[in-house]
Amino acid sequence: MSIKKKILAMTIGPVLILGLISVSFTLTMVKSAMTDEIQDALKGTAAATLAAYDQNAGDYIQASNGDIWKGSYNISKSESLVDGIKENTGMDVTFFYGSQRIMTSAKDGNGDRLLGSPAGEVIIENVLNKGGSYFSKNVSLNGTLNYGYFTPVYQNGSSTDIVGMVFVGTDKEQKNAVINHIMLTIGVAVCVVMIICAGAGIKMSSAMSRSIRTSIGVVEKVAGGNLDVWVDDKLLNRKDEIGDLSKVTIKLRDAMKTVIMDISANANALLNAGTDLKSVADKTNGTMEHVRSAVTMIVDNSSEQARNSQSTSEHMKIMGENITETSGEVDMLDNNAASMQQSSEKASETLEKLRIINTDVERIINDVKEQTIRTNNSVQKIQDATSFISSIAEETNLLSLNASIEAARAGESGRGFAVVAEQIKKLAEQSNTSSQEIDDTARILMEDSTKAVELMKQMQDIMVSQSASMEETQAVVAGVLAEIESSMKSIELIKTSTHKLEASRNKVVSAVDELSEIAQNNVEGTKKTHQETEEVADTFRQVSDSAEKLREIAGQLADSIDYFKI
Repeated sequence: MSIKKKILAMTIGPVLILGLISVSFTLTMVKSAMTDEIQDALKGTAAATLAAYDQNAGDYIQASNGDIWKGSYNISKSESLVDGIKENTGMDVTFFYGSQRIMTSAKDGNGDRLLGSPAGEVIIENVLNKGGSYFSKNVSLNGTLNYGYFTPVYQNGSSTDIVGMVFVGTDKEQKNAVINHIMLTIGVAVCVVMIICAGAGIKMSSAMSRSIRTSIGVVEKVAGGNLDVWVDDKLLNRKDEIGDLSKVTIKLRDAMKTVIMDISANANALLNAGTDLKSVADKTNGTMEHVRSAVTMIVDNSSEQARNSQSTSEHMKIMGENITETSGEVDMLDNNAASMQQSSEKASETLEKLRIINTDVERIINDVKEQTIRTNNSVQKIQDATSFISSIAEETNLLSLNASIEAARAGESGRGFAVVAEQIKKLAEQSNTSSQEIDDTARILMEDSTKAVELMKQMQDIMVSQSASMEETQAVVAGVLAEIESSMKSIELIKTSTHKLEASRNKVVSAVDELSEIAQNNVEGTKKTHQETEEVADTFRQVSDSAEKLREIAGQLADSIDYFKI
């Protein structure tokens, strides 16, 4: 490959590779960012939809006709809500009750809403069973792929009872078209920059190639043994690397002249030194064999020590993780015990208030019972009075009858008396009728009062039983509070012990880590020493061999010097 091609490869190649990597990385990041943005938009719309449904007070229930209600709001008839969301966001919204679609903005080719179909098994598992949100890049709505986001719907006031889910989807093809357009724009821009850089690299490489070929020609003459060459002044006056290369070539020529003369003078001395070096290298090689055996034994011992230290460190770290986990669980247990204590104290206070209220209710019921008994006594007196009035009315009626008979006997003179007797008779009959009505009313009042007294007696018995149950519950809560207090003291002791154990464990781990690091350093040092020893032994063997060759080369070197024309 020519120098020009190599320069082009070194200048354009990295640009092309960097450009391709940049395009690939940028497009991947853009696509990922756009997908995350789509997911966030779907998530926000799903949250807004769920909030729109949850603003209606009440529980999610299913009516006898199959409609789903949220309080007083009929979700199965919420077409205006889902259509409004789709109109404002361009996203389809679906409400699932359980795994069934009961309201959606998505429609088929005939304009009918896609209702009644169930959700997929993966969605049911992730959302309804596990209670998590789920994002999918391939949700099919009437044969059209969508980006989809599912979020669970919880029963009113609950964080665990999942009654359904809300789905929000957007057309995948439309979103992908936007993403592809952005990616294409970025790719085109990077390609234009790459082409510009490639053109500049080609121009620079051509100029550099010509200057380098000129310098190569000079060096070739020097390589041919001609040390009387000269370099063009234009190249020597350049201020770049080509000028430096030309100057170095002249220096190389001068240096080679000096070196060749020195080599010729030292060739004989080198021959004598080679003989002496071989003798010394042979002796040193024998000594290095003994040193190598000793270093090998040290390496083996250090490796064993390092393995033992590493094993101890790993076991201490595992123990530390267990202690840390235990400490976390103890803190959680302490918090739970404190919460239980607060709840039990509130329960005790509530029971005491209920007991006081129960006592007041029992007293009020007793007062009502006594009042009802007094009312019964009064009604009884009224009945006695009406009986007396009835007997008087009957006697009055008999008297009026007798008066009428006497008036008839008296003839014309008793006619006035007969009129009076007739009025007395009517009055007696009215009195008798009124007393009968009063008696009936009093009897009904008596029966109602008797029933009220019986009900009051039953309620009084219930309140007495309830008071006894509350006292027993108070005793149980008091016992629970005592047990919780005892448990909290024990938990505090465990917590203190765990913290002390954690501190001790940290000190031991630190010491073991230091020991492991020292052992590892020893292993590395001994291995390095062993390796260097091997290298030294090999070197001396090579020195011995090289010393022999050195004497041969010294003779050849003297012959080679004659190649140059000084």
